[in-house]
Amino acid sequence: MSSTTDNGKMPNAQAPAIAITLKNYITKGASINALVWALLGGKQFWRLPPETVLDYVAATSKGIPKQAVHNLAEVIDVPMKDMATLLNVSYKTLGRKKKTDTLDSLSSSLSIELANTVAKGLAVFEERDKFSRWLQKENRALQGKKPFQLLNTPTGIKMVNKLLGRIEEGVYT
Repeated sequence: MSSTTDNGKMPNAQAPAIAITLKNYITKGASINALVWALLGGKQFWRLPPETVLDYVAATSKGIPKQAVHNLAEVIDVPMKDMATLLNVSYKTLGRKKKTDTLDSLSSSLSIELANTVAKGLAVFEERDKFSRWLQKENRALQGKKPFQLLNTPTGIKMVNKLLGRIEEGVYT
């Protein structure tokens, strides 16, 4: 188990185990689908890597474990309080859940969409710290908003994914 600071963030000197796992996936050129699976907890999330998007729909219906959200928070270096905001749940509600407790279908769906965006960002930037900084930096293509500020709605997630696609293609943004 990793230690956190008072604000719920990981100390910068320690890379969370999930970040190391993801770095290995990125280095090996894994697909976004494989990165999402690893990001959400790998075998603890779903016994086998999902083969299609429909497997993620099934996971949404079943509910994903809180641990998957914790993994996301560690990778993008944000406190769980901010993750609760992104998932449109109260911090107290999220805090009461055990790591193995599952989220409702809406929060599960948003978590999977966030994981997909994070996986894409990690693939584009190839480093967790670079991607985390980019999420927190004002962006002209988003009219001065930080990409992180848009991750609390499906429309905002779509916009961030589109912007990541442009960066991947080498379009200045």
